[in-house]
Amino acid sequence: METKHTEKDLKQIFYAQSFLKIVGVWPIPIGSPLSSKIRNWFITFFSFFLQICIVGPCILVVLLKEKNGKRKINLFKLLTNTLNQLFKYVVTLNRANELAIAMNEIKNDWLTATSEDRWIFAANSKIGQRVMLIVAVTVYSSGLGYRMLLPLLKGKIVLPNNVTIRLLPCPTYFTFFNELVSPYYEMIFMLQLLAGFFSYTVLNGTVGISLMLSLHMCSLLKILTRKMANLTDRSITSENIMQEKIVDIVEYQTKIKRFLGNAELITEYFCFYDIGCNMCLMCFIGYSAILEWENHNIAAIVVHFMLLGTFCYIGQLLLDESNNLAQTCITLSWYHFPTRKARCLILMIIMSNYPVKLTAAKVVDVSLTTFTDVMKAAMGYLNMLREVI
Repeated sequence: METKHTEKDLKQIFYAQSFLKIVGVWPIPIGSPLSSKIRNWFITFFSFFLQICIVGPCILVVLLKEKNGKRKINLFKLLTNTLNQLFKYVVTLNRANELAIAMNEIKNDWLTATSEDRWIFAANSKIGQRVMLIVAVTVYSSGLGYRMLLPLLKGKIVLPNNVTIRLLPCPTYFTFFNELVSPYYEMIFMLQLLAGFFSYTVLNGTVGISLMLSLHMCSLLKILTRKMANLTDRSITSENIMQEKIVDIVEYQTKIKRFLGNAELITEYFCFYDIGCNMCLMCFIGYSAILEWENHNIAAIVVHFMLLGTFCYIGQLLLDESNNLAQTCITLSWYHFPTRKARCLILMIIMSNYPVKLTAAKVVDVSLTTFTDVMKAAMGYLNMLREVI
């Protein structure tokens, strides 16, 4: 009965699984049938094809068709965001083995956890589910609403020269056919809609991966903090029992460091691409903010602020938990320990003083401090952009 309950909890903590399965990057279990691998290969090929359908025509519009500088900025926003999701998709494909290892470790931690430890895992899992739900609803509603509802609500537009046009979700430029004539219009409309769905699914999937790994590390750190605090329990009178507890703590610290190293291989480029991309997009959006507000369309501004804030919030949770561990370690009542056992605390304190944190490709730490720094940098680049254009 307990095993069934644990399996149900595991399905709830893998909240990125549904998004990653849609785009074909969720690790396939060993021994899966060939049909599963073929399906993933097909999804991967089709996903790249969809992104080419957005990136290629968008570049042609910028280079060959559009002459207005302000409109080019809007095209750069689309191009930057699409390439960002494409890069993260490639990273996820390349890190499939590391992701599979991390998921197996999370599963084993849940299956071997005590009831008290499992409560900690479940509490952090609920935080991740709430954040994931907010991100998914915001991204899908704003993104797909913009790509699907806006062109349909605008309907047909008659130009002064008596030419009727229909809007597409994304700008296009084709020299071999007219994209506004049926059936080309319907085909391109559907491809661009699917490409948008792919981009938003990759975004949700990568946010979900970062949430799962970071919050699991938060749980491990909280459990380790409790283990260290229990060392000062006056009821421990046997040196052998204390030795066992110290060994358990050292092994747990090593396990956390190993899990962090594997997690960073997966998340560091997600954070790097998202911080860089969102900073660029906020520059572009800031430049056109007046136009956005005049058109009562602030959805893009809110979404990019929220995405950047989400990644920094994830990193801050992990950093805070790491600081709590370090504070607990250096305030242990070491003078109650036997002399030989007190010496063991030296290495434990040294290890705890190295913070467990997310980094953006080891360039910058991911935290709320970084969020404010990025905001300041974005405003600085915005002023430069205003002077140039």
